[in-house]
Amino acid sequence: MNTELLSILDKSTRQMLQQYIDKRKYAVLSIGIINQSKQEIFGFGNSLLEGKVSYKDIVYEIGSLTKVFTTSLLSLLVEKGVVYLDDSIGKYEQTLQIEHPVTLKHLSTHTSGLPSVSLIKTIMNRFDKKTYRDPYCLFDVQEAITYLSRVPPDRVGKVFRYSNEGMGLLGRYLAQKLGTDLEKALLEFICQPLGMQDTAIRLSPDQRNRLVPGYAGKDVNQPELAMKVFEGAGALRSTVTDILQFLSVYLGICADHPMSKPFQVTQQEHISQGKNFGVGLGWIIDKRNGIIWHNGSTHGYSSFLGCDPCNSIGVVILSNYRPRLMDDTLNRIGYEILTQIRENRGTAASPSS
Repeated sequence: MNTELLSILDKSTRQMLQQYIDKRKYAVLSIGIINQSKQEIFGFGNSLLEGKVSYKDIVYEIGSLTKVFTTSLLSLLVEKGVVYLDDSIGKYEQTLQIEHPVTLKHLSTHTSGLPSVSLIKTIMNRFDKKTYRDPYCLFDVQEAITYLSRVPPDRVGKVFRYSNEGMGLLGRYLAQKLGTDLEKALLEFICQPLGMQDTAIRLSPDQRNRLVPGYAGKDVNQPELAMKVFEGAGALRSTVTDILQFLSVYLGICADHPMSKPFQVTQQEHISQGKNFGVGLGWIIDKRNGIIWHNGSTHGYSSFLGCDPCNSIGVVILSNYRPRLMDDTLNRIGYEILTQIRENRGTAASPSS
C-alpha cells in the first residue's frame, strides 16, 4: 500500500476499506487519487493476480462509468461541429420524424422519456425468449425507438429517468455519424490521444490475463458482461491508471490540453434536480459539496468515479464485486476520500448555489 496516501485517510475510512475486503473473500480494490498535479495509486485484496500484476494494471469491468466516456465523445464531437446537442434523434432514425422532440442532449441527461424501470415490461420480457436484450436493459433497439415514438413532446426534457437504453442509443448514433463502431470511436477520439492503453470493450490476450475475476453475493464467481447493442451504457473495461489519466483532463490539470474544454462542458449542470442535485452530460452533480460523480456495476464488478473540480481533486475506485442491493459502500468511501483530501489541504467545499 501507499503509506503516504493512507496517512491522509482517517481511521474510520481505513476501517471501511478493511471491512469491505474482510466481508468479500476474493475482493480486490484498486484506488487512485488526484490531488492537483499529483497522482497516487494503491490497493489491496485476495486475488491470484496480487503479487503478479500491479494494482495500477489490473483490468476491471467499469460498468456505467462507460457513460461518461460516451458523453465525453459527444462533447468532443460537438466542439468539432460533427454533431450538436440539439440534434433530433430523427436525424439518425428513419422511422422517426426528422424533427422528433428527443435530442442527443436528452439522451445524455436521461431526460428522453425512456423509463428506468417497468414492472409490466420486466414481466413481459420473462415470457419473451426470442428477443435479445442487453443485460440491465428493458428494451432492444427497436422497442426503445417505438417507445420514444410515443412519448408526448411535453414530457421530453422534464424528468430525470436513468436509462441504459438512452445512453446506449447515444453511443450508437455517435458511432453511426462517424461511420464506425463505438469502441473504435472511443479509442480514436479519447483513449489513444490520452495514452489510455488498457481501456476497451474487447480485450487483448494480455489485457485478459490481467482481468481480475468478478464476484457477487456470497463469493460467487460471475460471468463477464456481454453487451451487444447498447455498449455506450456500460461495456468498457479499464484500469485505475487509465481512468486517472482520463480524470486529469477533466480536472484541467493539463489546462492547455485540447480535450479539457469539451470534457469540462459535460460537468456543467444541464438539468436541475432541486437544490441538492443536478445532471450534467452523463455526470451526477452534488450541489451540496461541489462533488461530481458517477458509479457503475456489472454482474461481478463495481466502480466509483468522483471529483471536486474547484479544488482539482479526484478519486477512482474499482472493485471486482457487484454490490448487494442498496449497498453504496464504494460511493461512501469515494466521498470520504475526497472530503479528507480536501480537508487535509485546508480547502472548503465549493457547492453551486
